[in-house]
Amino acid sequence: MGAVDPLVREILAGEPSLAWFGFTVDEAVSGRAVASTQVGPEHVNANGMAHGGFVFALADQAFAMAATTVLHFSATADAQIHYLAPAHVGQRLVATAQTSWHDGRRAVVDVIVTADGDVIATYSGMARAVRRT
Repeated sequence: MGAVDPLVREILAGEPSLAWFGFTVDEAVSGRAVASTQVGPEHVNANGMAHGGFVFALADQAFAMAATTVLHFSATADAQIHYLAPAHVGQRLVATAQTSWHDGRRAVVDVIVTADGDVIATYSGMARAVRRT
């Protein structure tokens, strides 16, 4: 596991969806984040491939953690994913996010998702800073 920003650790402690999805945040510091999971039988569609929503959620988790390291509290304002290849039960998915631009209120983050080392999806999103209540 790499370094994880203290604010990200605090946020993750109150995020029950991580356990529900089975995601782990392996790194989150200085505009970069890595999240991972294993594709289980409950994550596949009728075609035997990892459901696109599951892959998107993993990419979005890595995106959010990378954005948090530069914006603190933020929310997804826009996101797009390109599915390039399927993933299957037993494969390890890793989403690596890198912030390419930020101005203190917005951040653009690009994510590459791999399955056992092969690229299966690319994701690009914009985060906006939000006030936490």
